[in-house]
Amino acid sequence: MFRETIHHSSGGSVGTASEQHATMLLTTARRRGYDVEFTPAGGALITWTRHLFGPGEGSVVRAERSIELEPVTPVGALSATTRLDLHLIAGDRHARYVEKDGRRVISGLLWEIPAFTTARLGARGLVVEDGDQLRLSLTARLALLAQQHRTRTTPPQGWYRPPASDPYGSAGLNRPGGRAGMLRDGGSAATCSCGALSGWGGDRDEARRLTRDHRRAVAAAFVSEHLVYVPPSVAARCDCGSCAECVTG
Repeated sequence: MFRETIHHSSGGSVGTASEQHATMLLTTARRRGYDVEFTPAGGALITWTRHLFGPGEGSVVRAERSIELEPVTPVGALSATTRLDLHLIAGDRHARYVEKDGRRVISGLLWEIPAFTTARLGARGLVVEDGDQLRLSLTARLALLAQQHRTRTTPPQGWYRPPASDPYGSAGLNRPGGRAGMLRDGGSAATCSCGALSGWGGDRDEARRLTRDHRRAVAAAFVSEHLVYVPPSVAARCDCGSCAECVTG
């Protein structure tokens, strides 16, 4: 379950969204070319721009719009052990709840998660039952994605005094404020923990744009490749609820 906050021209509105509704919002946003970003808490932010006619003849006004999906139960920090457990569940279609010694555990084809850990995964909303099978919740999948793509920018070096061997060392001899003979470097590096982003911005704002564009590209690929929205009317006619034939009607 998500807390859905919509920002529009007349202010904002707050409501709740089921996982199915959140999936519909994300897939629709991707189809329309809106920007999508994920959050470490297991949520998402959808943003887009509408162009409206302004008061003057032929004038156009840009109107920013956004939908924020915040999980009612934030995922929180995911330890290496928890991530391993989640990957086990996600990669095994035989994952399900079973009773063992009077306690419920998560069991796969060749593995088993202890009862205490099973209870914690359920209490944090990281796993949900889908029929007799078990799968990761949307919040868990978004949080895992956020942990795989932690971006950062470095602070610019700023003013510095170049070495005597630098041919540009004499630049700025007449600069006031004690900056005579100094050069300024405003560049900032942009990196991601996934290793796919290693860029350089002329300033920190440009570096932040590089990290934001990377996160949006990753989110767009995730939605396109891994999320499928099945309308309730279609799901009611289908045994599996996610096959291509059912989704296309």
